[in-house]
Amino acid sequence: MILDFFSELNWLAVIVATIAWFAFSAIWYSVPPLSKAWQNASKVDMAEDGPPLAVLFIPTLVGYFVTTVVIGLIVEAIGITEVGDGVVLGIVLGIGFGAVSALVTQVYERKGSNYWLINGINAVIAYVIVSVILTVWQ
Repeated sequence: MILDFFSELNWLAVIVATIAWFAFSAIWYSVPPLSKAWQNASKVDMAEDGPPLAVLFIPTLVGYFVTTVVIGLIVEAIGITEVGDGVVLGIVLGIGFGAVSALVTQVYERKGSNYWLINGINAVIAYVIVSVILTVWQ
């Protein structure tokens, strides 16, 4: 049944929502003081030589795209069309998947509460952005 909804997806909205998520997160993780706090918590030094940004951006975009498709399938399956419903869906998914995933990662990697908060809040906001775009643009 869920596979039937693939044909109903607005693929342009999926692409735009994916790009919006990527743009939001790029800003979120690059603007001080969050960028500095995240770098300290994650122990990532952006000044160090590392892989080219494209090597990081490509899997990130693919991951965001896959997740956006899944959110689109949920939007189609439950039939929401109102902005408020998109916000609620984004919050529920952001907390239930994004923030919880960030929490579990933090528990095992022991990077501290700042790491969890920065990544968890990013996930909630990003899921809201994606859910609203997919909800209203059908």
